[in-house]
Amino acid sequence: MNQLYDAYKNFFEIVIADTPELKNEVYSIRYQVLCTEERIPGFDQSLYPDKLEKDTYDSHSTHALLKHRSTGKFIGTVRLVLPDPENSDKPFPVEAYTQLDAEFFSKNNISRQNTVEISRFLVIKEFQRRKGDCYFQQAKQNEANTHDSNLDGTAIKKERRTSINITLILMAAVVQMSAQHDVKNWLSFMNPSLNRLLCFSGLDFIPIGPLVECHGLRQPYFVKNIDVLDRIYSDNHDVWEILTDQGRYIPSHIHSYEKNPLSRASAPKNK
Repeated sequence: MNQLYDAYKNFFEIVIADTPELKNEVYSIRYQVLCTEERIPGFDQSLYPDKLEKDTYDSHSTHALLKHRSTGKFIGTVRLVLPDPENSDKPFPVEAYTQLDAEFFSKNNISRQNTVEISRFLVIKEFQRRKGDCYFQQAKQNEANTHDSNLDGTAIKKERRTSINITLILMAAVVQMSAQHDVKNWLSFMNPSLNRLLCFSGLDFIPIGPLVECHGLRQPYFVKNIDVLDRIYSDNHDVWEILTDQGRYIPSHIHSYEKNPLSRASAPKNK
């Protein structure tokens, strides 16, 4: 029995934001976290009179929400910036804001059309165990305040005793969206301390450029999702089950293990 997977399913639900109403929920969470809770430079509240944080990449992105089952509230979000269908050579955000080699894709024989950038990876303050646990945008080490008059404090405390890593659940949303869009490669732009946190679950991203100052010190990263999922399948199958929803969401180019979630007899044991 996978207790982490069961806890994830009992407490949270991934919702793909594929309607205007759900996308507004995404933009509202982004405004709440970036503009009011964290007050990150460059995200001034006055720039968003409708209290919806949006940018030019949203028109060619896919979005997911994280729903807290016991309250019915959306408490997190993540997006994948897809290649622009109207301009296949349009740079990803990480290319526009870092010193990434302009020839990175061609030198490494990487297709832009099978690449996305993980972005706006956010969780509202009340569900952060540590602020650094839940961000691609910015990693900090201060303890977060766990009280919220709008949420059931008892439910929150109970869920935290299960040691659910919300970062991991949002990465499950990344895997789900990647499977839907046949994505092979992940770019990201994050604080190195967050990458170290992801490494604990086997989600190692490879640095591909120097640290830069952009809403705090951040660094560009890259990884092929087949490398990540194959390694986790062998080394930490409980985590693999969360990431892929027990094999239901696997990008079509990955054929190295059984995709049928009911076929568990040959699954490797955790190391």
